[in-house]
Amino acid sequence: MNNKRLRLSVIGFAVAALLAGCSSNSSSGNPSPNSSGNPSPSASNSTDSQKETVITLWGASDFLKGDNSPGQRMVKEFNEQNKGHIEVEARYMAWSEYNTAIQAAATSHELPDIFQTPQNTDIRSIVADGWAKPFDGLVSDAWKQQFDDGAFVEGVNVIDGKTYSWPLTGPQLGSILYYNKDVLKNAGLDPEKPPTTWDELREDAKKVTESGKGDVYGIVFGGGETGSASGISKFVDALAAGVSPEEAGGFDYKTGQYVYNSNATVDSFNFLQQLKADGSILPSSYTLKATESSVLFGQGKAAFLIDGRARMWIVKRDTPDANFGLAQVPTPNGEKPTYFYVEADPSGFMISSTSQHAKEAGEFIEKAFAAPPFYTKYLQSGVALTPINSINNDTSLYPYPEFNTFLQLHKDLLKLRPDYAVRNPETAKVIVELGSLQEPQVKPGYSDILQSVLTGAQKDLPSLLKAYDEKLNKGLADAVDKVKSDGVQVDITDFQFPNWDISKDYKADDYAQLK
Repeated sequence: MNNKRLRLSVIGFAVAALLAGCSSNSSSGNPSPNSSGNPSPSASNSTDSQKETVITLWGASDFLKGDNSPGQRMVKEFNEQNKGHIEVEARYMAWSEYNTAIQAAATSHELPDIFQTPQNTDIRSIVADGWAKPFDGLVSDAWKQQFDDGAFVEGVNVIDGKTYSWPLTGPQLGSILYYNKDVLKNAGLDPEKPPTTWDELREDAKKVTESGKGDVYGIVFGGGETGSASGISKFVDALAAGVSPEEAGGFDYKTGQYVYNSNATVDSFNFLQQLKADGSILPSSYTLKATESSVLFGQGKAAFLIDGRARMWIVKRDTPDANFGLAQVPTPNGEKPTYFYVEADPSGFMISSTSQHAKEAGEFIEKAFAAPPFYTKYLQSGVALTPINSINNDTSLYPYPEFNTFLQLHKDLLKLRPDYAVRNPETAKVIVELGSLQEPQVKPGYSDILQSVLTGAQKDLPSLLKAYDEKLNKGLADAVDKVKSDGVQVDITDFQFPNWDISKDYKADDYAQLK
């Protein structure tokens, strides 16, 4: 395996121990535990169970968490409808556990039949490393045609003409201001008037903290998460989009350069430092997991939480009595921030290359996991918009009043950004060299740097981010040069879109202008 690809971090006895505790062996024909950890009925010696094919599904997406989740309800219904034919055993794990478990399973050739791409990787690297097999011949053409235009793109989820995954969701808004109306009211603030500027957010957070007297604070976030899930980096990037949207997130698609050391990021981080100095951040935020932060928010321990689209339904699920609203993330002057998405997702669920039940896995994906009945449950739970427009437009499925605001925020704040894979599918080979565009092999990573400065372990954020940018930019240039030397038709300019107008969706005509 190329040493710049995804590293398999658990080997030897550690792998064996982990797999003994958490992996399923159905791909090799052995019985496996079900999602509750008990032996599956299909592992018995009865005649019926011998006829039934057991396929295993592992994932870290929260829609699989708990018996009442849309994912587990979908699995249960499929199992009931296919009793004696196929049984699906779905296992949810938190990301930290999942990342380790799936790498261990790959090392020992014991991947589940269907698995999700780990964090900081994407489909291109997974395919290059031989972990997955294509869907072609396992699902129908009609199944692919149900998705929105642009859902399947060569160099993203289609590699060398073969399909390896599907878009789990429709457009996803990664930054929303959640505000607890009861907390604001108790602090003497208008519960129907969330802050729109940084100054208003700071002032409101101060008032809530002062009135909370050590029990209730202005801000909470999941600072104990790592990588792209870090609440600290999410907070900073959400604010940065109100300063310079094209630079928020660290990669500028206009110039094709990493720009973590931008004014947008540094100014946003400095604002976070001010909130900390004010004492407005719930002290445990720096070690909390994301789900823990949302529970505390829902329980009224903090007024504000900045997080992605998933937090809405998770707050509803875990603290159903929470009285909260949704709004755009405050910006320096109160103007509208802009966030971006692409139509084809380079992450998702895939069929294992070692699966002995790929046909049945394809049947499950087509009839249940990536089918309208599941996406109906998905939308009704408020998880996200789906990749099927007809379902998104069915207002009878909207689960609660907050969903209307949720939908409007997506319409108001999201724009389609350029995608280097649409411009040149051969860029997939560059991404394989890097592991992902985030270059996960470069350590410390972005969220690690932010956390080290926020906690006081490091001091000079601009210098740290400048050095980080230099490493990443060199890594991208080196990866392009490497694949070019192998005869691949790719260039660094494939990552540059100088005609990108961030106020508009980037469409086919825009790509055509660059040819």
